Amino acid sequence: MAVPINFFKQFRVVFLSIGFMLLLYVGLRIIFFTYNRALFPGISPKEWFQVFLWGLKMDLSGIAWLNLPVFGFYFLGCYFPGRKKILSPLIRIIFVLLNSAGLALNLLDIAYFRFRKQRSNIDLWYVGSDSMSSAKSMVTGYWPLILLFILLATILFYIAKKIFSIHPVFSNRSTLIFYQCAMLAFLMLLARGWEGRPLMPASPLLGLDARRLPLAQNSINTFLYSVIRKQEQLAQKYYYSQAELNHIITTHHFLGAGSGPQDTMLKKNVMVCILESFSRCYLTPGDPKKATTPFFDSLIKKSIYFPNAYANAFESNQGIVAILGGLPALMDEPFYYSSYANTPLHGIGNILKSKGYNTNFFLGAGRDHFGFGKFTRMAGIDNYYSRVDFNEDRFFDGNWGIFDDPFLQYGARVLSQKQQPFLAVFYNISSHPPFTIPPVHRQQFNFPDKTPAQRSISYVDYSFQHFFETCKKAPWFQNTIFVFCSDHGLYPEDASGFNYINNASIPIFIFDPSCKQGAVDTNLISQVDLTPSVLDLLRYKGEYTGFGKTVFKHSSTETYAINRQGYTQQIITRDFILGYDASGEKTQYLYRYPSDSLLKENLINNIQYEEHRKNLEYLLKANIQRYNQALISRSLE
Repeated sequence: MAVPINFFKQFRVVFLSIGFMLLLYVGLRIIFFTYNRALFPGISPKEWFQVFLWGLKMDLSGIAWLNLPVFGFYFLGCYFPGRKKILSPLIRIIFVLLNSAGLALNLLDIAYFRFRKQRSNIDLWYVGSDSMSSAKSMVTGYWPLILLFILLATILFYIAKKIFSIHPVFSNRSTLIFYQCAMLAFLMLLARGWEGRPLMPASPLLGLDARRLPLAQNSINTFLYSVIRKQEQLAQKYYYSQAELNHIITTHHFLGAGSGPQDTMLKKNVMVCILESFSRCYLTPGDPKKATTPFFDSLIKKSIYFPNAYANAFESNQGIVAILGGLPALMDEPFYYSSYANTPLHGIGNILKSKGYNTNFFLGAGRDHFGFGKFTRMAGIDNYYSRVDFNEDRFFDGNWGIFDDPFLQYGARVLSQKQQPFLAVFYNISSHPPFTIPPVHRQQFNFPDKTPAQRSISYVDYSFQHFFETCKKAPWFQNTIFVFCSDHGLYPEDASGFNYINNASIPIFIFDPSCKQGAVDTNLISQVDLTPSVLDLLRYKGEYTGFGKTVFKHSSTETYAINRQGYTQQIITRDFILGYDASGEKTQYLYRYPSDSLLKENLINNIQYEEHRKNLEYLLKANIQRYNQALISRSLE
């Protein structure tokens, strides 16, 4: 069977375009590492070789998926030579648009990775529109990447114009169809992968340490995979029988048992202050990343402080669910955007509302910023106060919303009109990148030895000090419990010392003005534990459903934190952190972080720690099974 001449021309176009794109993505991977090198310390030559090989596989897969429509139209075009003047430009436009989008995703992750610690996924749909308000700061902060994108898009346009031209069929039509189908099948093989199981974003874990996974990934794969799995359908797990699962973990708790039939609840006001992008290091004395925070430092000394506090989520739209809804983030999608959003929650807002509390949420951004307006309704919060209600845009930070100090003062005025008892949730924004400080205060917080992130933390500290000075004059102040918790961590610009533990380490402390002195509670606590722990302080008697437990009734050996780092589910205890790939059903790492703070020694194959590994796998699998079961059945009961 003779190969048609015009097929050689088409093969040349496919080969050149794939080869050209592959070179671009190899270059972008080098830039990705260079920009985020502090997040990938100690890579050995062997690991680099594995990263390179897996990176080629993932790049070829992403290129093939993205360009299948291009080559499909290109092959069809040769059968319509009369439409050449229309089809050739159209194919070029499709090639440029699709591949520009792929390049944009990978360029975005060069800058965005240090904040999310994973490649792009479906969550971009949900944060994209809200982030557009800070487009100006993105342009000024990342203009080299924007210029690089413009350059690459221009080169794409030039390449497309040079190589994509319709070659009409003059003979051997059936033979040409055969070879074109063979080429498309080859492209499908590149997209799927040529090994036993199809390539997925987590496939490099077969040969790489989980910490190196993002280096080998291509953002096209991670994004398309999560889009295809949009409205993610969780798989029912059957690690344990229902009786055994109920013994290991339950989401149905009873608080206040044995306190008698009467309602003994203290009807104290509750104020939850969610601190945007606060890592624990910012408030830890002696840590080189410690920010200048005299007010928080003094407040912590008067509070119940938890030095072993961890996040159950790594993004704002998931951290808020963990804090107010008692649900950890074990999916790509935020809970309230998923197909499981009709699962009834029984968080702190729902419970306090049932007890007659007036429930309120304060955020200086838009009315439904990051979908918070939707979620707070689900969480039992009736009143939502935003930038729209504040209605004084002279205090707008130019990016996200109203600066913290004036908005907190506004919140204090609103609360002065509220009937007690109330729940008030304050979500600050000024410690969010790009860490904008009001012009009137910039010189005040211009500490030469501090990073922009640390300076913004100092401004937040000042804002809360001013807020407390106002609140102390209110009659409700002494009858209020103040809860401080970060939505997720964020390392300073240098990102030095990043690892799975540091990324999840956050500040949590509880201040009660009626208590004369503070205390340090060494129990491990996570975001989902806040609701039952606060209810315990209020002497609430009744049911609670959620993944947390009160730290005041459990020893440190019984408490733990679970979260999801990229494609790996994690469990953190006082002594260990274990990572498990639920899709591949394989443990990826085990570290004894108190004595190995840099997580250099993976103990997964160390026989001395086999029992510890099995115990943590046992507990983490039970949580995964319970989580999937609860959402699939739409019930946390």
